[in-house]
Amino acid sequence: MKISLKHLLLAIAWLSITLTLASSLYAGYRADQQTLEKTTLETNFAYAQKLAKMTEDYLLRTETILAYSATDLSTYMNYADFKQLNYEAERLLHQTESLSSVIITDKGGIIQGASSEIRTLVGQPISDDVGIDTLTTGKPAISKPFYAQTGNLVVFISTPIQDASGHVIGLIGGSIYLKEENVLNDLLGQHFYEDGSYVYVVDEDGMLMYHLDGKRVGEYVKQNPVISELRKGHSGSMRLLNSKNQDMLAGYASIPLTRWGVVSQRPTEIALASSKVMVKEMILKSLPFILLSALIILYFASKIAKPLEKLASYATDQLERDGHATLKSGAWYHEAIQLELALTDSFSRFQDKVDHFIQESSTDALTGLLNRRALNEQARILVEQKVSFSLVILDIDRFKRVNDTYGHNMGDEVLKYLAEKLTKQTNDNGLCYRFGGEEFVILFPLIDYKQASELINEIRVDVSNEDSPIGEPITFSAGVASMPEHAEHFLRLLELADECLYQAKETGRNKVVNVNDRAITSR
Repeated sequence: MKISLKHLLLAIAWLSITLTLASSLYAGYRADQQTLEKTTLETNFAYAQKLAKMTEDYLLRTETILAYSATDLSTYMNYADFKQLNYEAERLLHQTESLSSVIITDKGGIIQGASSEIRTLVGQPISDDVGIDTLTTGKPAISKPFYAQTGNLVVFISTPIQDASGHVIGLIGGSIYLKEENVLNDLLGQHFYEDGSYVYVVDEDGMLMYHLDGKRVGEYVKQNPVISELRKGHSGSMRLLNSKNQDMLAGYASIPLTRWGVVSQRPTEIALASSKVMVKEMILKSLPFILLSALIILYFASKIAKPLEKLASYATDQLERDGHATLKSGAWYHEAIQLELALTDSFSRFQDKVDHFIQESSTDALTGLLNRRALNEQARILVEQKVSFSLVILDIDRFKRVNDTYGHNMGDEVLKYLAEKLTKQTNDNGLCYRFGGEEFVILFPLIDYKQASELINEIRVDVSNEDSPIGEPITFSAGVASMPEHAEHFLRLLELADECLYQAKETGRNKVVNVNDRAITSR
């Protein structure tokens, strides 16, 4: 027994509603996730840039403070006023409130003054390479993290002390203890969120200089794509699995002054959690509409099926009266079977019209050439039949000037003129197509790229020596490629020919370039 149209419509409608709801929910869920991910990445990137700028500004301010102090220290250094040197070190420590300790050395690198907690180092040489470089070069510097004589993991900021003649007579430097409360905690520690977001800082070698988990400071982290990017001096954002295999949305920014990097990141699961809540709300809000839709569908299914049932009955009567034989149509419900039998006799009268429409859809209305759709179909046939062929893409040089100078109507005349020339001069050798705008394509079946290049070059010369509808010659540039010699797929062949066309344009226009010519030129 065949299923009735009414029940079929009801089943299809329910299936459509179910699939539409499911696809809408999924599409909304994915779109919301993508929006949340993009927004979070942009926010974290902007935030990382802001923190990187703040950190760099702090370091520059610290260098300025040390440099200012250095100008007053030359007198005390000359008189070896150790009491005053110790006083200046202590003053700087408390005034800046950003350094963990301060030392002052002579030009030999021997510590002459220090803040109170490291004053036992007075008389000892400094071990920091950056401090030694400052004494040697006379330039301020910021060190990589290293373990100082005190056993602390520190960053050392140093500035030279110079006498009136500009000679380096010592340095003043401040340390930031990375494993203790420091300025990075003040700058960055207050900027993490309760939603799992946090900030960390790494140096150019991938060492953690600041982290929400203080125990990780000093740890080297290299299996992390963000840190790899920062070590290259890059800034940006990405979704990644961090060194703890956690899915994160991270924004990162480098600090050019020190080659440090600041990362602001948030767990992906937390960032995208609201999208799941959205789906649940959509389902709950959709239920009343689904029930209402079911009633409406049931009503209209009966309304739609009733006249079709009558029409099917009428078609059956007509078939029996006219003596038509029953067809094996393959229809699987009663009304469709009867209607298909009744309409079979009408199909032939529409075939000519269909063929006509197909012809029109494959022809360019302006030039009368076949269009891109016909090109793709012909290329498909040639490829399936394994027939070798060459493809030429040509483009009228400076066609915009023609339109701007003579108007679009004359531009159309030029296009028709060139189409006629191409059709006439390719004869039976090629198939001409309008590819779009002022671009044309010619297929040359069973002709290699050398012969195709010669043929199109002859046409190019002829066109360039003859006045066009605008009263002067036009020129074109062309690219040539062959299949299967240069490409195994038609799309790749198009790309190669287009690249050759581009090279012809770039190297002077009004010329033909094939793939082999392009390869020689590129070498």
